[in-house]
Amino acid sequence: MALMTYDDLKTAVADWLERSDLAGRAGDFITLAEARMNRELRLAVMESEASLVAPPGARSLDLPADCREALGLWREDGALRAPMRYRPAGLLPRSDVGGRPNYWSLEGRAIVLERPCDQETSFVLRQVGRLALGAEAPSNAVLAEHPDLYLFAALAEACPYLRDGEMAGHFNARFEMALAQARAADARRHGMATLVTDLPRREAITC
Repeated sequence: MALMTYDDLKTAVADWLERSDLAGRAGDFITLAEARMNRELRLAVMESEASLVAPPGARSLDLPADCREALGLWREDGALRAPMRYRPAGLLPRSDVGGRPNYWSLEGRAIVLERPCDQETSFVLRQVGRLALGAEAPSNAVLAEHPDLYLFAALAEACPYLRDGEMAGHFNARFEMALAQARAADARRHGMATLVTDLPRREAITC
């Protein structure tokens, strides 16, 4: 059967295990599989942009609920985007004078700015999303492109419940193979190619 949705995946997990009595547990196995993939998996299809708005006087913003990793932040100045400079929390310059912030950091689940915004300010956050299938999110890009990742990860998570070590080794091996293939495909698709010419190479200049 096609693995297009969360319900498809739950059905497939029960079918592969040949245990109809585990249909009610399939959602738990998928949740555990996503916890594992959220730790180990990072593909370009998981990246997205989120719009954030800080009210006047604010110097922090909550990260989106689905944000697993913040990659970059831009301040919107009309039609232009001004890149914000990241600093570790301990090195973030601090000012109580309101204005247009230029620096940011992370503290827990919040974006922290170096100064309060003097007016309502819009930002764009580039992020790696968190995998979380469910009734409100029945599919995502990883399930669409790599259904085997989801299936074998969920089956591997079912094995401790079944107390079947041999089956766990089999499904873990299948998951690791699918993971390596997904990473390789992602690298080929989104990696930057090295351009080669017949001109002599120049020494790199360090600024």
